Amino acid sequence: MRLNHYVLILLLVLTGCTKNIEEKDETEKDNSTDYSQQIPVVDEVWLKNKIENRNSKILFINFWATWCEPCVEEFPDLVKIYNGHKNSGLEFLSVSVDLPSEIDSKVKPFLKEQSAYFPVVVIEEKRSEEVINLIDPEWNGAVPATVIYDENGDKREFFTQAGDYEFFNESIKKVKNY
Repeated sequence: MRLNHYVLILLLVLTGCTKNIEEKDETEKDNSTDYSQQIPVVDEVWLKNKIENRNSKILFINFWATWCEPCVEEFPDLVKIYNGHKNSGLEFLSVSVDLPSEIDSKVKPFLKEQSAYFPVVVIEEKRSEEVINLIDPEWNGAVPATVIYDENGDKREFFTQAGDYEFFNESIKKVKNY
């Protein structure tokens, strides 16, 4: 099964990580988050529960990895989206596809560097395929990828490309007005 995870990562590297280079704005910092906190390692059951129990809020989920250049490039805009919408009924979840063994060595330092103070989980190493099928059976697992569910839990937006603040913001508005 570990081999499947590495094959998936190789597939992501070879097929994913499409570029969309945009200007990045400074983001506000929230120094209340402690990077010594645990980042949960989750599976598709946990993620399905999260999608189904969103408290009638729009749910914005972004899949990324520290080794994916377009993911790293879009990250400041994700921080800005979170900061701009955290008090407006948007639930935000950041899902890293880095290996669980890299949480302390790569994921936490990256989040700290990005001043990313939002919920983050890492996909369980052996459950990547199940997560992909939950999100979209047509998805090849390429990152970055973003999915937005409406207040009823219906998937309204799904894209496998890097975005910028304006793109994400317009996608959220589109879902709110659906």
